[in-house]
Amino acid sequence: MTKRKVGKPPKNDPNDVAAIEEKIAAFFDELTDEDGGYSSPPTFSGLAYALGYTERRTLWDHVVSGEPISTPIKRAMLKIESFAEKQCYGKNPAGPIFILKNRGWTDKQEIEHSGSVTIIDDVK
Repeated sequence: MTKRKVGKPPKNDPNDVAAIEEKIAAFFDELTDEDGGYSSPPTFSGLAYALGYTERRTLWDHVVSGEPISTPIKRAMLKIESFAEKQCYGKNPAGPIFILKNRGWTDKQEIEHSGSVTIIDDVK
Protein backbone atom coordinates (compact mmCIF):
# COMPACT_ATOMS: atom_id res chain seq x y z
CA MET A 1 0.00 0.00 0.00
CA THR A 2 1.41 3.39 -1.01
CA LYS A 3 0.98 6.50 1.06
CA ARG A 4 -1.21 9.23 -0.32
CA LYS A 5 0.04 12.78 -0.09
CA VAL A 6 -2.14 15.13 1.87
CA GLY A 7 -3.33 18.51 0.56
CA LYS A 8 -3.99 19.97 -2.83
CA PRO A 9 -1.99 18.59 -5.74
CA PRO A 10 0.60 21.03 -7.14
CA LYS A 11 -0.43 23.36 -9.99
CA ASN A 12 2.42 21.97 -12.08
CA ASP A 13 3.96 18.52 -11.91
CA PRO A 14 7.45 19.16 -10.46
CA ASN A 15 8.89 16.56 -12.86
CA ASP A 16 7.12 17.64 -16.08
CA VAL A 17 9.74 19.94 -17.62
CA ALA A 18 8.12 19.89 -21.08
CA ALA A 19 4.77 21.13 -19.73
CA ILE A 20 6.32 23.99 -17.75
CA GLU A 21 8.50 25.00 -20.72
CA GLU A 22 5.38 25.09 -22.89
CA LYS A 23 3.59 27.39 -20.43
CA ILE A 24 6.65 29.64 -20.17
CA ALA A 25 6.97 29.87 -23.97
CA ALA A 26 3.27 30.74 -24.23
CA PHE A 27 3.74 33.50 -21.63
CA PHE A 28 6.57 35.14 -23.57
CA ASP A 29 4.86 34.58 -26.95
CA GLU A 30 1.77 36.38 -25.68
CA LEU A 31 3.89 39.45 -24.87
CA THR A 32 5.81 39.47 -28.16
CA ASP A 33 4.80 41.84 -30.95
CA GLU A 34 5.28 41.48 -34.72
CA ASP A 35 8.77 43.02 -34.57
CA GLY A 36 10.00 40.48 -32.01
CA GLY A 37 9.95 43.02 -29.17
CA TYR A 38 7.61 43.10 -26.23
CA SER A 39 4.18 44.70 -26.57
CA SER A 40 3.94 44.53 -22.81
CA PRO A 41 6.88 44.09 -20.41
CA PRO A 42 7.43 40.64 -18.95
CA THR A 43 7.02 40.56 -15.18
CA PHE A 44 7.61 38.05 -12.41
CA SER A 45 4.00 38.30 -11.26
CA GLY A 46 2.83 37.82 -14.87
CA LEU A 47 4.95 34.67 -15.15
CA ALA A 48 3.57 33.35 -11.86
CA TYR A 49 0.01 33.99 -13.07
CA ALA A 50 0.70 32.29 -16.42
CA LEU A 51 1.98 29.21 -14.58
CA GLY A 52 -1.22 29.06 -12.51
CA TYR A 53 0.24 30.30 -9.22
CA THR A 54 -1.44 32.71 -6.86
CA GLU A 55 1.78 34.26 -5.57
CA ARG A 56 5.03 35.48 -7.09
CA ARG A 57 6.87 33.82 -4.21
CA THR A 58 5.88 30.41 -5.57
CA LEU A 59 8.35 30.95 -8.43
CA TRP A 60 11.16 31.32 -5.92
CA ASP A 61 9.92 28.30 -3.95
CA HIS A 62 10.29 26.18 -7.09
CA VAL A 63 13.70 27.65 -7.92
CA VAL A 64 15.18 26.68 -4.54
CA SER A 65 13.43 23.30 -4.43
CA GLY A 66 15.82 21.67 -6.87
CA GLU A 67 12.89 20.02 -8.67
CA PRO A 68 13.34 19.35 -12.41
CA ILE A 69 11.02 22.27 -13.28
CA SER A 70 13.27 24.67 -11.36
CA THR A 71 15.71 25.06 -14.28
CA PRO A 72 13.19 26.35 -16.86
CA ILE A 73 11.68 28.64 -14.21
CA LYS A 74 15.17 30.02 -13.41
CA ARG A 75 15.78 30.69 -17.11
CA ALA A 76 12.43 32.47 -17.46
CA MET A 77 13.13 34.60 -14.39
CA LEU A 78 16.57 35.48 -15.76
CA LYS A 79 14.98 36.51 -19.07
CA ILE A 80 12.64 38.88 -17.21
CA GLU A 81 15.54 40.28 -15.18
CA SER A 82 17.57 40.80 -18.36
CA PHE A 83 14.69 42.73 -19.93
CA ALA A 84 14.41 44.96 -16.85
CA GLU A 85 18.16 45.65 -16.85
CA LYS A 86 18.10 46.64 -20.52
CA GLN A 87 15.34 49.15 -19.77
CA CYS A 88 17.63 50.86 -17.26
CA TYR A 89 20.25 51.82 -19.86
CA GLY A 90 19.79 55.06 -21.75
CA LYS A 91 20.90 58.69 -21.58
CA ASN A 92 20.19 58.95 -17.85
CA PRO A 93 22.91 57.29 -15.75
CA ALA A 94 20.50 56.56 -12.87
CA GLY A 95 19.55 53.13 -14.26
CA PRO A 96 23.07 51.71 -14.52
CA ILE A 97 23.95 53.27 -11.14
CA PHE A 98 20.93 51.53 -9.59
CA ILE A 99 21.94 48.19 -11.12
CA LEU A 100 25.56 48.49 -10.01
CA LYS A 101 24.59 49.46 -6.45
CA ASN A 102 22.36 46.40 -6.24
CA ARG A 103 25.32 44.29 -7.36
CA GLY A 104 27.49 45.54 -4.47
CA TRP A 105 29.10 48.66 -5.95
CA THR A 106 29.19 51.85 -3.90
CA ASP A 107 29.63 55.50 -4.78
CA LYS A 108 30.58 56.79 -1.35
CA GLN A 109 33.94 58.28 -0.59
CA GLU A 110 35.96 56.87 2.24
CA ILE A 111 38.57 59.22 3.68
CA GLU A 112 41.14 57.95 6.13
CA HIS A 113 42.39 60.38 8.70
CA SER A 114 45.76 59.89 10.31
CA GLY A 115 47.86 61.82 12.74
CA SER A 116 47.54 62.62 16.36
CA VAL A 117 45.52 65.06 18.39
CA THR A 118 47.18 67.13 21.12
CA ILE A 119 44.95 68.66 23.76
CA ILE A 120 46.42 71.69 25.48
CA ASP A 121 44.90 72.16 28.88
CA ASP A 122 46.37 75.60 29.56
CA VAL A 123 43.24 77.65 30.02
CA LYS A 124 43.60 80.49 32.61
